Amino acid sequence: NVAVFVAFGDAFRVGTEETFDFSNVVHVGNGKNATVPFGYQTHATVIVGSVWGDDESKLLKIQVQNPSLVSIPDGKVGTMIGAESPFYAWWNLGQIKEVYFEASDALPVRNFKKGICALFQYQLLDGTYSEVDPSGECETKYISHSSTRYHKSKGNCHYDAKRMQRSEYGLRSNLKTSRSTDFTVSTDGALQKIKSQDYVKYLLNAQDRFGPYYESIMQMNVQGSTQKTSTQEGSDIDGIVKKLSLEKETLLTEEYKSSCKDNNCDNIISVFKQLKHSLTNDNVGKEASATAMVDMVRAARKATKEDLVRIIKAKSSNDMKGQIVDILGAAQTMASHQAAKSELLSSSDDENMFLAERYLQALAIGTRPKKEIVADLLEMALKEHMNVKFYDSLIQCLAAVTRRYAQLEGNSYETEVVKKVVNFLEEKIDECSREDCKLKFIRGLQNLKCPRTADRLIKLAQESTKAVSVAAMKALRSFSVYLWNDEFRAKFEDIFFQVSKRYDSSARTLALDILLDLKPDQDELSHLVQFLKSKDKAYELKQYLLQKLRMAAAQCSEFGAMLKNIIEKDGLLNNYNILAPKGLSTALSRKFSTAPSFNASLTSLQEMSGGVLKRGIVDLTLDVSDEKMSLFTLGLYAGGMSSFVSSNDEEQITDNNEEEDTTAGMELSVQGVVMRPLEFFNGKGELMGHVWSGTASEPTPAYQAITLLQDNEERFASHNGVTLALSSTGAISIDLNGQVTMSLWGRNAHSKVEQNTGISMTSRLSFDTSFASVDVRFSSVQAPQLHLSSALDFSGDPALCMQLVQPKSTLKHRFVGTIDLIGTKHQASRKTTKTFKLNGLTHSLNRKNNDMCNLISKS
Repeated sequence: NVAVFVAFGDAFRVGTEETFDFSNVVHVGNGKNATVPFGYQTHATVIVGSVWGDDESKLLKIQVQNPSLVSIPDGKVGTMIGAESPFYAWWNLGQIKEVYFEASDALPVRNFKKGICALFQYQLLDGTYSEVDPSGECETKYISHSSTRYHKSKGNCHYDAKRMQRSEYGLRSNLKTSRSTDFTVSTDGALQKIKSQDYVKYLLNAQDRFGPYYESIMQMNVQGSTQKTSTQEGSDIDGIVKKLSLEKETLLTEEYKSSCKDNNCDNIISVFKQLKHSLTNDNVGKEASATAMVDMVRAARKATKEDLVRIIKAKSSNDMKGQIVDILGAAQTMASHQAAKSELLSSSDDENMFLAERYLQALAIGTRPKKEIVADLLEMALKEHMNVKFYDSLIQCLAAVTRRYAQLEGNSYETEVVKKVVNFLEEKIDECSREDCKLKFIRGLQNLKCPRTADRLIKLAQESTKAVSVAAMKALRSFSVYLWNDEFRAKFEDIFFQVSKRYDSSARTLALDILLDLKPDQDELSHLVQFLKSKDKAYELKQYLLQKLRMAAAQCSEFGAMLKNIIEKDGLLNNYNILAPKGLSTALSRKFSTAPSFNASLTSLQEMSGGVLKRGIVDLTLDVSDEKMSLFTLGLYAGGMSSFVSSNDEEQITDNNEEEDTTAGMELSVQGVVMRPLEFFNGKGELMGHVWSGTASEPTPAYQAITLLQDNEERFASHNGVTLALSSTGAISIDLNGQVTMSLWGRNAHSKVEQNTGISMTSRLSFDTSFASVDVRFSSVQAPQLHLSSALDFSGDPALCMQLVQPKSTLKHRFVGTIDLIGTKHQASRKTTKTFKLNGLTHSLNRKNNDMCNLISKS
């Protein structure tokens, strides 16, 4: 302490005052292109007098004089009201312990004054200190460059960040910050000049060239020489503060939000009136509805139940009821849940049930789960609903919302309400006697992804009927690969190689997927590849393995080199007979989009059986760094269809001589949440009805919804007393439709699936002070489409031609920055728009597919 005391010497000698020239320049703009300055500058004279104290503690009287404000770059003049009243600070050996204000000082004025006051907090001995200032409680490191020049850096600052982030890395936002100060003191240790800088960038992980930045530079330089000033009489600081009727605070600031004009700020009714034309059914699958979703959800989270009910009931809402339901599910407040329950879950007519199911699907994908909603869904699930489809969706919603709740900070799968849901689903599976009942709750476990249910699922996969076994394997495939130890690996190998018994080919392909996800070493990969030489008659499975190996080799050069080495060392393996098995199964991955858009890829896996599709998926994934996140998965399944195709394949001998039902349908997964399957038909009679009537040959909507992508927000406490509100919100609007035509005379079939997508991503930085309101918004919108068509000719040897087409589209980046100078009618604004034209393309699948397409086109 003696060393500290000596270092400060004559700093703030009682009975003297000094004058400083103060300025704060604030710039905001594009985080990746900060060439044009845009912001404001405040300027003032600051007089600091030491009015009471001893060698260690001083009471400083600080007064701001002649404050001014101008916008940058247009130089418009604003007003700063309330800043000139004096305030006081308790300075103790370089630290500001407390700050004292007049009762009339409003919150934003106090924040501004704290920013100035914090500049007088400094140390003269190198080292790391703990300090409190407007940035929060920070670790500060001081390094001296000479006896009078110092550098101070701040890190690990704790403040109320109010951070909310998606759990998926690809949909998070990245806050990059830098806080530093350089200052000069006199030989006596008195402050001469100081420059403090905060720099913030807020970028989307999915598009790291996209987002705002903020820079604040505060400077203060001493003016003239030290002057005398009057002092305060008193035995301690508390007595003086009481005598002056001041209010005590620390340097920590509190967020200030300006009041809404006409009290109509973000009111859900007014926002809905502005945006309802973008939410009509015709706009689903387009950018307009995705952009409207972003603004509507923001307003819906502040809305009352009564206002939300009013919107649902409005006559003008009839053409957009489904989209309003999507908004309620995404908002995930108790008000939105109660509004949905009272209006949608109160009656069981067909339209209400459709909308109620859509609400549950939206809620399942939502990102801000509440304990009360989890408990309410569980209570609803305990009473089995008469409507089978609704009850299935309720189970999937309950499981998905519970998983997200378990992933929240401070929660786990051991949290009480989560354990209740896990127990409920497990008990229900045990109670089920029918297969369809088991399948429903297995899907629930797939959405829940609780590690402790993995043992139950592997038991179901190994010991149950074909359908249950495949469903259990699908669930296990969706779990984190880090769960699988050697014991699980052995069980997956048992299923793939059929060591203990025969398994359905779909269960085997799923086991293979997991074994490859485990990143096999040379020995493990060699063991897998030996299957190609085996006498197993499942040639489609061999083709699927070969396709997966080629896909993995194309994605990872190390894997490719290891695979090549294994094949070249084995003469029996390295020949055409083994490496070109017959079969139509395919596995491939292609780029869907790259910069300037987000990085995404398409994975297509098609498992064939007897010339027809048995299980197929097209998965659109968001790729960020080494992380992949499924945005949308379209799955098709069929069984018992090979009797319509001429085939004498030995592979068609069904396992255990089970008669396979004729069935087909679609399985959708949105952002990793599995929906209940959409069944096209079940039974040959129903299939023939579709064939004769042609009901399957018209484009039929399979899925329409708008869901959130990014849903992040946080606060940043800046050194100048400002609190930045940072948010990134994205939405995806999907319209999926399909059609199938089949000719038994021509012995051919055609199918087409169209996915129309509107994507909108926004990133926002805003803050309010007593003299200016700043708002910076970035938006990126596009409408990519994907068309998947297939032609099957089964007049002779089955031939399948698939085409994957992406039509051309456009991408628009927009920046809008506004600064309102309070007390004036002036608003500075900057807007830029950049449009990118993205070419269309037809994806090259593989040579075999090209040959098949040529064959079919000639026939």
